Amino acid sequence: MRLPAPARAVVWRTGRRAVDWSAKKLKLASYVPLYDYREQLDLHTTFHRDARAVRDKRPSTVDDADFDLTLTVDGLEDVLAGRDWSGKRVLEVGPKHGTHSLWIDEHLEPSELVFSDFASDRHFHEQWERQLRAPHRWVYGDLRSATELHELEPFDAVFFLGVLYHSAFHLPLLGMLNRVTRLGGEMLLETTIDPRPDAAVRIRWQQGTGKAKAVPTLDALRIELAWTGWRDVAWFTDYRPESSEVVLLCRKTDDLDDGADVVDVVTPQRQPA
Repeated sequence: MRLPAPARAVVWRTGRRAVDWSAKKLKLASYVPLYDYREQLDLHTTFHRDARAVRDKRPSTVDDADFDLTLTVDGLEDVLAGRDWSGKRVLEVGPKHGTHSLWIDEHLEPSELVFSDFASDRHFHEQWERQLRAPHRWVYGDLRSATELHELEPFDAVFFLGVLYHSAFHLPLLGMLNRVTRLGGEMLLETTIDPRPDAAVRIRWQQGTGKAKAVPTLDALRIELAWTGWRDVAWFTDYRPESSEVVLLCRKTDDLDDGADVVDVVTPQRQPA
């Protein structure tokens, strides 16, 4: 027999008070993970659902020729409509085939366009780099330790499309992008998410590669962004709404302190009384 909702609420509140009382006596912290982190996100972050039309309704990012494109250039134009990114310092992570790079070069006319990628993809870059008109440079190697980026002027805009879910090191990657972006700068992020409703990260190990991938839920991704100083986020809900990928526009709200991995504004649970 299932109790009526009001009765269940009374039982839950009574049990919660008992747990909180016991925790205080035992000098422990008590929290309900499914609710407390959302309370923290609501208090300390901004999350906006942007329902503008996005011209990308593909069933998959991979076409019949096995070409993988995270976001069409039409979709890219839609999500950036109304944003003043022209003539800015721009960083693109993982340009590979250059589809977005050439669009950025033509339509945004950046004052400087910097690419971060692995040297193993250099042969892809050589196929389209000659078409660029904007001043540009390459920083090869692992983004997490790309010290050369620190030596450059801070970026105004970052394109981080289709990269995050290929790594298990989300916080170091997002933290590095925080450190090389000016306060108030913005990042366009596309990644795969897990559809579950809580804050969890699914770890995948790819047999034969020796590498792991981490796929966060949407709430987990919001926490990762908040911890690394990106606490103002817009979600473009019309981008491939039936898929497991999301496109987010993130604004840098906090600088990471020297030696710190995260910003402690958002905590995973309530602080003990």
